[in-house]
Amino acid sequence: MKKIILLLILLVFIIGCAEKTEETTNEKPFLEEPSEEEIETQPSVIPEEEPKNEAIKETSEEEKAVDIPATLNIPTEIEENCIGFLTGNPQEAELINLIGAAWARPHAGPFAWGWIEPKKGEFDFIPVDEWIEKAQENKVAILATIWPYAEWDQKQCHSSSCEVASGDQFYPWDKIGGIPKSRCAPCNLEDYKIFISRLVERYDGDGIDDMPNLIIPIRYYEILNEPEMKEPDLTFYKGTEKGYVEILKASNEAIKSACPDCKTVQGGAAGIIPYMLDYWKKVFELGGADYFDIANIHYINSGDLNTLNIKDFKKLMQEKDIDKPIWVTEAEYDSEEDVEISFKGALNAGASKIFFTRFKIGHKKDPSILNDYSKVYDKVKCS
Repeated sequence: MKKIILLLILLVFIIGCAEKTEETTNEKPFLEEPSEEEIETQPSVIPEEEPKNEAIKETSEEEKAVDIPATLNIPTEIEENCIGFLTGNPQEAELINLIGAAWARPHAGPFAWGWIEPKKGEFDFIPVDEWIEKAQENKVAILATIWPYAEWDQKQCHSSSCEVASGDQFYPWDKIGGIPKSRCAPCNLEDYKIFISRLVERYDGDGIDDMPNLIIPIRYYEILNEPEMKEPDLTFYKGTEKGYVEILKASNEAIKSACPDCKTVQGGAAGIIPYMLDYWKKVFELGGADYFDIANIHYINSGDLNTLNIKDFKKLMQEKDIDKPIWVTEAEYDSEEDVEISFKGALNAGASKIFFTRFKIGHKKDPSILNDYSKVYDKVKCS
C-alpha cells in the first residue's frame, strides 16, 4: 500500500515538471541589451529614400529665347541720299520719290506740341501717322520740326504778348494748320519733355509703343525754325537766346532718353545777315552746341550763293570750336540757273543734306500736277 502511494506521488511530480517545462518553452526568449561598446562598433544603416515621383519640366528653345523687339532703321539708300524738300502736305512725298530725292521736311508740319497734345495728358497722333504712312509708301524719310507750343501750357505763365499777329504767315488756320499763335518758351518744361518722349517713342522704330505698321522711323528732330526771326509777318519764337538754349537742352534730353540713336538738329538759322549770326553766336556762347548733333543753315535768295551760306556759318562754328555735321534745310532760288552749281558748292563746303523749298522754282505755290517740277533737279546728284 505504501508502495502504491509513493508511486502516485512520484507520478504527480513528474506530470507537474512536464507542464512547467512546456510553459517555459512557449515564452519569448530574453534578449540582453547590448553594451555601450557594442553599440559604438555597430555600423549605422541609413534607409534608402524612395525616388520622388516629380515631373521634370524641360524648357523648350522657344521658351529660352528672349522676346526682343526688332529695331527699325532708316534704309541705307535713304540715309545716304542727300536731297530733300519742304512739304506742305503728305501727298507731296510722291513727288519727292519721283524726283529721286528721299527726305521730307514738313513745314510747318504736324509736330506742334498743342496739335498732338491738345489737352494735358490727351494725345492725338492720327495726323502725324498720316504723314508717316504716305512718306514710307514712297520710300521717304522725315525730318520733324518740333514747335514747343501748346495753348494750355502757354496760359500757365504767359500773357497775350506771346501771341503773334493774325497776319503771321503761319497763324493757325485750322485744327492743326500753321503754328500755335502763342510762341514763348514752355511754362512747364517737364510737361514738354513728356510730350517729346511720347512723340519720339512712337516713331523711333524700337518695337516698343511704335506706330502700327511703322516701316521707316523718324530719327531726326529739328528744334524750332529760325528762332531769330522777329518780323511782323514771320515770328517763329518770342524769346531770347537763353530761352532757346533751354528749349534745345530740354528737347535733346527727352529725345536721347527715348531714343539714344536719334539726332537733334539745331533750328535752322535764317541766314548770314549780321544780326542773324550774332544771335547764333550768343547761342553757341551759352553752350547751345552741347544740345544738338547737326547744325543747320538756310539760304533764301540771300547771302553766299556759291555755298548756300555754309561757308560763313561754318566759320562761326569753327570760331566757337564746334565741329558738327551741317545741313541746309532751306534752299530757295529765283532762277534754275544757279541750282546745280550752288548745290555742288554747298556739298564741297561741308553740307551733308540739302532741302529745297520749292518743287517748281520761282513759284510761290507748289503745283498740284504730280510731274510738274523743275527739271534741273534731275541734274543734282549727291556724289
